Amino acid sequence: MAELYFGTTDAFKIREFPSRRVIDEIEMVMSAFDCVLPDDAGIYCSSEITSGKRNYFEFLLPREAKSDEELKQKLGEQEYKRLRHELIIQPNVSRGVEFTEKLRERGLVNLVNPGPFFARGFDQPHYLYLWEWVIIKKAYRTYFNEDWQYSNGCTFEYAVATRKGIPRFDNLGNDLTLPKAIRMVEAAVDELKGKGFIVEKLEQNLNRLKRFA
Repeated sequence: MAELYFGTTDAFKIREFPSRRVIDEIEMVMSAFDCVLPDDAGIYCSSEITSGKRNYFEFLLPREAKSDEELKQKLGEQEYKRLRHELIIQPNVSRGVEFTEKLRERGLVNLVNPGPFFARGFDQPHYLYLWEWVIIKKAYRTYFNEDWQYSNGCTFEYAVATRKGIPRFDNLGNDLTLPKAIRMVEAAVDELKGKGFIVEKLEQNLNRLKRFA
């Protein structure tokens, strides 16, 4: 935490809010977005965080696991979380930051990079709910990092952007049309299933895209 000028202590009279619900936390995050970004004025930068190509080929495959749940059973929950954070989440967050900075270097502004955001206790469904809301309320275009088609989160966010009807671009700035996106996700699903991976969420998002075609 940054050192404050006049907030000299965090020994608040009220230290905790034990009855706060997850949706209360998400609504507070959205109110913070309202402070800094008008509606439909942001560029959402989608990049893999917890799932994706790195997760399949550098985390699951070397440990002979076909899914995150299987690996969790093999390693135990604590060791699984430790390794996943070290080998997957941290490198992916850094990659997303680099991706966003490259877009910024092109002169793009009002960029929203979800990677660095952390909420203690949040699981992927909580994050997906939050970022879907952000895209619907705040984004007017989206960019997708290289290999986005392997990621449960990125493919879900592509579906959200498609449903909203806002432009989608790849990491190089090329139009990422729906037919092209479907072909890319289909190829990723086929490749991963050919390796024996369980890809139910990726297939679910592929079916979402096909319904828009």
